[in-house]
Amino acid sequence: MKQIEYITLRLPFHVVGEEARLIYWTAWLCKICAHRLLNHVGQNSLLADLSQYDFIKLSRKLCYNIVPNRRYIDGISTIIHASLQSAKALGVDVTKLELKPWLLFQSEAEPWARGNLNIQFIDCNKVKVLVFNKDKSSRKITMKPVTPKGYAKLVKTLVDKALKKEIGYPARVYIRDYGDGLKHLYGELQVMVKYDLYLEVMKRYDKPLGKNIAGVDVNTDRLNLVVINRDGDIVWKYTARFSQVTSRGCPRVSAWSIIGEKTHEILRNVYSHGASVIAVESPEIIGYLRYYWIRNGERKAKNYNYRVSIFRNSIIERIIWKSPLYGLEVIPVTPKGTTHSKDHEYVMRKYGLDKHTASAYMIALKARKILRRP
Repeated sequence: MKQIEYITLRLPFHVVGEEARLIYWTAWLCKICAHRLLNHVGQNSLLADLSQYDFIKLSRKLCYNIVPNRRYIDGISTIIHASLQSAKALGVDVTKLELKPWLLFQSEAEPWARGNLNIQFIDCNKVKVLVFNKDKSSRKITMKPVTPKGYAKLVKTLVDKALKKEIGYPARVYIRDYGDGLKHLYGELQVMVKYDLYLEVMKRYDKPLGKNIAGVDVNTDRLNLVVINRDGDIVWKYTARFSQVTSRGCPRVSAWSIIGEKTHEILRNVYSHGASVIAVESPEIIGYLRYYWIRNGERKAKNYNYRVSIFRNSIIERIIWKSPLYGLEVIPVTPKGTTHSKDHEYVMRKYGLDKHTASAYMIALKARKILRRP
């Protein structure tokens, strides 16, 4: 499994008037850069084979007349390059990628600049942001994002270390909604925190209580958990439901808050029932493709529900990076055979399990098999 380097904090913000317009135009100029880069890839698919370093160099030449700021160009080209690599890994034609209607801009970590030069915390509740008007003139504004109570200590530690030039953090301004005439603008400040720092500040338990194995089956409306012992016997089973998340009108921020609570609920159960290992389905390589949509018929699998895949993978990612907070080792397993198989039907009959709980049991058995290998 690829080692986790950063986790992302999402801090909502609201701005009005001139500041709203400036944030909007900065994001729009960066979107024009993304379109230009994607158009060039469409005309020459060999550009997708460039290294990230070479792709960024090319992007600076192509886009500096749109956004006269190297760091914002680098941020957009990083998204494009990562998306191209994800598309290639999935066997998707890179010339078929098309942008979703997102609006954002981002800047990479720079410890020497007290964390980040373009999007910089000046204290725990204030962030100084470089923005551009539609005529490409620049200035800096101050935003006041809202930090969730559970992350207050982490943000304070991050800001303290950054102001001492000990650490940097990539940051992104993401626009969620804006009113007519841009009088109001709602968005997220997305700050990437080093995973080691996240564990240092947020860790709850150092050691597990036993040697049991947990398996989690992730669906769009529930998490199914089964804990087994080393002999394969079921010790505990549990279902955490969040059907309200997929209902119409549920705000995205509220949805992920609910999912976060249910994830911790599952992990508390895993820990309290003596598991030292938690197994999840290995997530598909999707990366930054969430910023794109792919024309019909370009996916390998027929009738592939792309949005559902992204949603499930996002939940699995959260389980993966939250599990060590409870002293748990994560084992990703292949989902092959965990549903719609003879073994799956046998497990349902033998233990009287529903199909999702049976899948969780089989995921746990796969981890047990891995652990028994020499």
